[in-house]
Amino acid sequence: MPQSDGLPPLAAPAFDEIFIPPARTPPDDRPEDYPAEPPRRQVPEDTTEHPEHPELPGRLRAAAPPPPTPAPAGDIRSAGEAWSAEEIRSAGEREVAGATADRRRFHRCAGAAVVGALLAQSQIMEVADVLAASPVQLALERANEALGELVNTHEVVPPAHVRARTARLRRGLERLGRRSMATEDSRRLLVLAGRVAVLGADAAFKQGDVASARQLTADGYAAGLEAGDGPLCGSAREVGAVNEFYGGRPGEALRLARDGLRHVGSGPVRARLVCQEARALAAMGDVRGAAGSLDHAYDLADAIPADRWGRPGPSFDTFHPVEVSYNATTALCLLGRPRAAQEHAELALPKLDAMNAPGFRSVIRFDLALAMARQGRLELDGVCELATDAIGISWGRTVASVSSRADQLLAATTPHGEVRQVRELAALVREWQRSASGQRPDPGAVPAPTLDL
Repeated sequence: MPQSDGLPPLAAPAFDEIFIPPARTPPDDRPEDYPAEPPRRQVPEDTTEHPEHPELPGRLRAAAPPPPTPAPAGDIRSAGEAWSAEEIRSAGEREVAGATADRRRFHRCAGAAVVGALLAQSQIMEVADVLAASPVQLALERANEALGELVNTHEVVPPAHVRARTARLRRGLERLGRRSMATEDSRRLLVLAGRVAVLGADAAFKQGDVASARQLTADGYAAGLEAGDGPLCGSAREVGAVNEFYGGRPGEALRLARDGLRHVGSGPVRARLVCQEARALAAMGDVRGAAGSLDHAYDLADAIPADRWGRPGPSFDTFHPVEVSYNATTALCLLGRPRAAQEHAELALPKLDAMNAPGFRSVIRFDLALAMARQGRLELDGVCELATDAIGISWGRTVASVSSRADQLLAATTPHGEVRQVRELAALVREWQRSASGQRPDPGAVPAPTLDL
């Protein structure tokens, strides 16, 4: 698989007295009471009205007609023919029984029934076709649900799968954009398309495709500007900064992070951007600047309520405080402060290990292993143990950020090639990297989508 250029060389430690912020826990009395997973979307109350149609979202399910009565013997009809136009019409008439001349409600009901029939066959339909055949409001709702599934699962699905799904959803939104719609719907469509582009950029970055990730973040940023959506602009810049940081361009990562800060107020996206600012400054050897950014990031994380804590990784309205200590570990390792990095890692590791976030769990172990390897031969046992754990966590899901860390670790341990553990680690890393072409999500790791994406 393509690899990124890797991080810049370890910065020379600065020996002047600079305050390194200590690792901090969130301000809650009992943070363990809060789930590690992001809060689930509220299920509409009307979802129980038609349990016969679990494949439909709440609004569609409420409007769907009851299932057709079994056909008499000899009357063979396919599933696609189960609802005839007459049956849809009858369902609409039953729905508006008692109403006067409200024909608009009838048309909405009939349209929803048609969409329900289409969604029932979505496993053989392209997502663009489903959205194109839906009324605009329902298509936007459906696209938003598909985006939510991607946000909730992108950290546990191989990036090639996420990238393919975002590409298909973008095609559907592009076709939807050719239709006439109200101004507010047009803006909502623009924001959805921008968010899908940002998730696609994250997947491209994880595949090591720096150029595509750069273009997709630019698309997401442009959509945010046009829609006047600050968090989207900030999220696009944050993913762009991560892409440039791992590509060995910390100066560009810093520029993108600070540009993103112009568009956002306090909240989750600002905390993400400040974390990227801290890592970029650390990669450039700015100890004082990195320490100040980390302290500010901890302050921002403290102010985020627990109901807005989400899974680590790209998101547009959630942020988990563990990401600060995670990024602090990387920054302090780059600055040659392994003891301070260990303090932050000790806070981050148990929290990350309680989540389904393999990339984060692997990178933080490689960071610590790399810092230890640069301390000398005496640390080799701990180095190999951490690196082996990191590979085991990400086995079957090789991403560029983790893979480039492994390459750097192999380079750092090459002078000790006569040590058996070092040779075994090198062989394990190469086997893991070669396995990337056939990676698949673990069975049951991702719920089956309600729409073929």
